[in-house]
Amino acid sequence: MKQDLNELSIETFQENVNYFYQNHKDIYDKLSLLDNVVDNGSYISKYDLVIVEDYYDIKELSTQQYLYDSNSFEYAKQVAQSVNFKKDENLFQTFKKFPLDITPKRYIDLAPTLKYIEKNTPHPALMKRIDKFIFFGIGLGTHINEVHEKIHAKAYFIVEDDLEIFKLSLFTMPYYKLANEAKLFFSVYDTKEDFAKPAQEFINFKFYHNHYIKYFEMLNQSDEKLKEFHLRVISQSNNIFFYKDILTQYLQPIKYMKQHQNFLDLLYFQNSSLFHDKPTLLLAAGPSLQKNIAFVKANEEKFLIVALSSILNILEHKGIKPDIVTHMDGGEPSLIHFKKLKSLQFLDNTTFLFSARIPEWVIENLNPNHIFFYENGTSYKVGIGNLSAACVGSTTYLLLLALGVQELYLLGLDLALESKTGATHSSAHESFQKLDLKKANVHDDVMKFKESVVQTKGNHQESVFTTPEFMLSIESINASSLGFKKETQHVYNLSNGAYFKNTKPLMLDSFYTDNFKQLNKESVKVAVLEEFTLHNSSQTTEDERILINARIQHALYLKEVIGFQKELLCSSDDEFLKSLIMLFKKLTSGTSSDAYDLSLIFQEYCKTIYTDIFDFFNTKELQNIFIHVDMLNKTLTEALERIINEYIDALKAI
Repeated sequence: MKQDLNELSIETFQENVNYFYQNHKDIYDKLSLLDNVVDNGSYISKYDLVIVEDYYDIKELSTQQYLYDSNSFEYAKQVAQSVNFKKDENLFQTFKKFPLDITPKRYIDLAPTLKYIEKNTPHPALMKRIDKFIFFGIGLGTHINEVHEKIHAKAYFIVEDDLEIFKLSLFTMPYYKLANEAKLFFSVYDTKEDFAKPAQEFINFKFYHNHYIKYFEMLNQSDEKLKEFHLRVISQSNNIFFYKDILTQYLQPIKYMKQHQNFLDLLYFQNSSLFHDKPTLLLAAGPSLQKNIAFVKANEEKFLIVALSSILNILEHKGIKPDIVTHMDGGEPSLIHFKKLKSLQFLDNTTFLFSARIPEWVIENLNPNHIFFYENGTSYKVGIGNLSAACVGSTTYLLLLALGVQELYLLGLDLALESKTGATHSSAHESFQKLDLKKANVHDDVMKFKESVVQTKGNHQESVFTTPEFMLSIESINASSLGFKKETQHVYNLSNGAYFKNTKPLMLDSFYTDNFKQLNKESVKVAVLEEFTLHNSSQTTEDERILINARIQHALYLKEVIGFQKELLCSSDDEFLKSLIMLFKKLTSGTSSDAYDLSLIFQEYCKTIYTDIFDFFNTKELQNIFIHVDMLNKTLTEALERIINEYIDALKAI
């Protein structure tokens, strides 16, 4: 028996190596590197593959202990037996729950479908199929085949932190055979940052099967990757950016174009010297701002001060007048940032850089000659540029890089929790709350985007506590720093929060501004306002009208596609679900400027509702299939028609 297992393991290893060389070169390269460091003596192997009687095991060489210490084939059968089809055990819930007593206007395109599904779903319910499955830690991987024989999933995500153990599994687990029956994704010996890519690829693959993703975790596996995957799940774009808000905010620039508002020419400022001699201090609402507000007050004449609208009440209280104010949020609740001010006269000499998504109330109460818009995600204006980032802080950071600021200092852009209290923001901020730091190392079955506590690299310390929401912004800033910041631009992070790539941490205690020149703030404000006024676009050009008309024509084509789906008669739920996949591809495949906006809106809408529909038909006890198909096709297509009609009507208005 040992001889048979030995021969089988050698054959399996050779076939696996060939498979990884051809299909997962990054993992093959890691395995080759492991071989090299073992051969040259710079790394001593920790484990050995052994055959005990009639099964494989892993021996830890330093302790002579066995990983399984029992029959690994029997263990594999036990694991497979533990995997079930319940919708409430060992799984990731990837969708966002909506209350069904919801306001019709905001959720009108979701409520009919969700209510119908809830009313007609049997309880308790079992899945008919498990379409996607994750293995956290694999040991020798013998249980992977056993699980596959039971569930026959369409995709597997295989996660192993120990490269040496993974190599041993190549002798015992025929990955090359499994790859013929399912799509395989791997994360092997990855850092948290590297893990994000395969995790996201797995989530994106046939996303409509994501409603519940089952998993198995080996006892010797760290919870780190499980938490990281959970972070990716709740950070899905459709869980963060509600499709209805995107639709509303993507149509808002049309109103401002119709009003002939000023849109700043961002492309001009890439080569402008306006900000070259002006040290710029970007102020955000993190805990570091309130702790160091005295520094800002003492040095306000030495910096061009750019402030997020969320801290205006703090600055007004201290008598610190910002030179530039940015605002991005298109939601009505964000108006409180301006309404909390004792007097808007505090901002009389301030220049405003506003996303073209913002509500009209903001501009109706400020000096119109000081307001300049930029497009944030949309591209209606031609030849002046646009930009997009995760939040107002990361967007303002990107905006200042685009404007050519050469010396940029960050304060209050913590994107981390205060190390003692767990505070998310300065106490005067509307979203201020304190989170329990003790939960940072505990895996919760339900992770919340704004409230769960995770860790990331710190700016002034090894690590800091943060939230999934902040992590998204950190990644956005890192992308801007690595891909957009020029070598001539220097960014200094004064905040006691998260570290940002390609920036320089700078302790305020050792930051001396004695050699900084006093700026003539009145002259600076005039110069900024004059150059912004000279380089903007306020008229809708013929080229822009042509592009808007192209958008309308594309939308009309998609309206026909939706109409065809509405009239479709399906003979089974499988046929119906396949038609939805084709519909999604048609609605979201456009990448040109005339198709991009609608593609994104439909993508986020479908990702929000599709998993509910697919999971509904994946219910074992479901009856009356044909009735459900007709009803859900009706509610879905009516919702899609409402979305596209709103889009077409808004564009025609210009």
